[in-house]
Amino acid sequence: MHGRILLNGNGGSELIERVAPYVLSSARSRPPRVLLVTAAWGQGEYHEGGIKRLLNEAGVPSQVIDGYDRSIQNLCAWHTWTHFLAERPWVQQVHADIQGAVGALRSFYLDKCSFFADVIRNGASAARAVSPTFQLGAVHGRDSIRPEAIHNGKELFESYLGDELVASIDGLVANDDRMLNALTFAQEQLLARTGLRVDPAWNEQRRQLEERILWADTILFFGGSPEKLLAPLRFFDLRAALLETLRRGATLIASSAGALVLCDRVVVYDQFSRQQHRDFQVIDRGLGLVAGLQVLPHCMDRIQTDDADNLAYLARRFSKRLSVGLNRESYLLLEPGGPRATAVGEHDGVYVFGPDGQKVRYSAGASVPL
Repeated sequence: MHGRILLNGNGGSELIERVAPYVLSSARSRPPRVLLVTAAWGQGEYHEGGIKRLLNEAGVPSQVIDGYDRSIQNLCAWHTWTHFLAERPWVQQVHADIQGAVGALRSFYLDKCSFFADVIRNGASAARAVSPTFQLGAVHGRDSIRPEAIHNGKELFESYLGDELVASIDGLVANDDRMLNALTFAQEQLLARTGLRVDPAWNEQRRQLEERILWADTILFFGGSPEKLLAPLRFFDLRAALLETLRRGATLIASSAGALVLCDRVVVYDQFSRQQHRDFQVIDRGLGLVAGLQVLPHCMDRIQTDDADNLAYLARRFSKRLSVGLNRESYLLLEPGGPRATAVGEHDGVYVFGPDGQKVRYSAGASVPL
């Protein structure tokens, strides 16, 4: 791929000003062609007037022809999706049936997440009561104990409790994997039961959406609901078009929910948990455009980054990917042709969490090892 991807944690009103140099430098045409993906706003998808004004002020002029802006456009993914379902009630019925089953399964999944997370928290507290210097990041379990040596009670307790904590983290990982497998199967069932692939209207809508994606020099994915953003992108199978526009040299800029859906997995903070402790949950497979990273937006708002046990828990739960925390002023640039990942935010860094519970901050210009 010849394009690049810029990820942000949860940009606010300053976002357009910060990313403007990347928007302008990615232009393969004049004026630059910018595509807005605001599907995460749901019903408010078309309320992008403020963003267009900020882009104009940043140097991206509007080009109005026949009443439409030809240089800054909206993908219109959420409305296209909802209108399609409304016009095909049998597809909507199948979709609702499958989502109902997924919702019931998700409730069970969240209960298991809470169970394992509580076991880990309680185990860490029990270990610290015996050994005040205990850290989850140092846990290896019984593999670290020499059977031929003579051990005191504290050492035995720590090693065998470590085994239990490792097993609980493994249980969380397996729970996440099973949920994702169920979601993948559910998505396949939607296609199997509706015949969308051979539906002329579905193919035409998909073609129009792909055309807009391939037209763009820059695509901006905004925050909001990751479910509302991901649903239409997956329903119309737009991943291949996004990969192709990257190959052609486009820049993808994604903030908050936008950054989440570009990853292999969409991991969110379960702020509405019924349990005493809130936790993270895997809500779906992402588009997989960002490999090897597990992005955690709203980093300082939702993660106790000074709690080494919490960081070790996150890094170990998502151990197949690098756990990266991004804040409002955190920006991570992914470039196939240069360093694979570079922190570029002038006002905050990019935070990487290790399985040892350590937090490393990468300031502007620093390469982030993947």
